Amino acid sequence: MAELGFDSRYHLSGLSKLTKNNQVLNFAKVLSQRKPILDDMPILPSNEILGYTGMRETSIPTPQIIKVGDGWDASVVQWAGYSEVISMFKDRCQIPKDALRIQPQKATMRLRILNRHIEGFGQGVCNHLFNGSSITTPEKFDGLDVRYTTPDADDVNDPDSGDMGVYDMEGTGDDTTSIWMIQWSPEKVFGISPMNDPHKGIRVEDKGEQWVTSTSGAGEGGNDKKRWDYVTELAWDIGLVVHDMRSVKRIRNIESAISNRSVDLVNKIIEARNDFEGEETVWMYVNGRIFTHLDILTMDKTNVKYSSDNPYGKPLLMFRDMPIRKQSVKAISNEETAVAAV
Repeated sequence: MAELGFDSRYHLSGLSKLTKNNQVLNFAKVLSQRKPILDDMPILPSNEILGYTGMRETSIPTPQIIKVGDGWDASVVQWAGYSEVISMFKDRCQIPKDALRIQPQKATMRLRILNRHIEGFGQGVCNHLFNGSSITTPEKFDGLDVRYTTPDADDVNDPDSGDMGVYDMEGTGDDTTSIWMIQWSPEKVFGISPMNDPHKGIRVEDKGEQWVTSTSGAGEGGNDKKRWDYVTELAWDIGLVVHDMRSVKRIRNIESAISNRSVDLVNKIIEARNDFEGEETVWMYVNGRIFTHLDILTMDKTNVKYSSDNPYGKPLLMFRDMPIRKQSVKAISNEETAVAAV
């Protein structure tokens, strides 16, 4: 699969080029403004109705050294199959007509309420990208946390000890956090939406006025109470594919009192960055506490800086060549329970 540049790949910032549906545009705009990982992630069509099947390369051919005149064996490439699912996220914005009728600006108030639903919707999808699990609910796609769990005490590239790509800052207790580093690419890590869907799985449908059952209990005679509501349906069918497991790194077990270990953290970030392969940009995702800590480090102007040399054309905090993106603590918590390295 050929590499797609930011201007030609499918992502929320470019969704306005794909549709003239104003409601979908507003949905995408609000999501991308408040959830940077959703804006950075390329979204590609899946190769199944509600899923994606791929093959990961497990070994590559190697040459042989032979004696003059001797023969040699053929070598082969080996692959392992994998599959990912698309999860169906849904919400409903339902506003009583009488409650809206008394507002001086009905359309504005309805849009404000809808935007709050979009905010919560975005938080739910974003949190699932980091923390979602299919262990008890197979209709959910696996987020990053369950894929990259246990730090490797010795060699992070040794698949026999710990998880490949998980680095240990040796914190303990239930007040630690993580830094995530992701190499977005159609050949490495990307989002998926249903095939042949020009809106990339996003649907926003204004159902207008609906005659609905009230939740306030039964009325006289035991009959259900009814009322008129304005109803908007929100949905996003989306999944996550980690095609190349080496394209995600996690630095976990970072103690709350990180200011006391600045040098150790910087060294660990450099170690993880240097373990990436390929020329694709590596994006770093942190919560507010770590973002502030790295922002303060800009004062020494050695590894951390601000730069406008990025796809968005806005100043972004950078660690060397990696843009740093701030996520909410709901997505990257300050209360992770430390996991011992093995």
